[in-house]
This record gives sequence, C-alpha cells and structure tokens, in this order.
Amino acid sequence: MDMQGKSVLITGASRGIGESAARVFAEAGANVALVARNEQAIANLTGELGSKALAIPCDVSRFWEVETA
Repeated sequence: MDMQGKSVLITGASRGIGESAARVFAEAGANVALVARNEQAIANLTGELGSKALAIPCDVSRFWEVETA
C-alpha cells in the first residue's frame, strides 16, 4: 500500500487498533494526525513515528475540543 502524499486522521490513536493503524499508515508513507484523550501516549507515538506524525489531544465526545482540533 503506497500512501505517499496522503494524510490520515486517526481517532483513538493512543492504543489498540488506533495505534496499530497509525503505525501501518505511517510505514506506508502517510502523514498521520493522532487524536486521543491520552496526551502522553500520543506524544510518545508521535516521537516514534517521526516528522510525518502530529499529536492532537482531544476528547471526541466534547464538541468544543473537536472544533478546536
């Protein structure tokens, strides 16, 4: 799968399926925006994935946080 030049927004990126998806998309060359409540976990994952990753702390159950994100 070639995702060069594509961007992916992943909610729940701090663990489980979201974290795994972020890794797969990043390995395929995509820019990944990591959204989750756990700020430290997505910051750590962003550090592992490098410059194509962006951590966006956000609780998607709160409209104002989604709007800000």
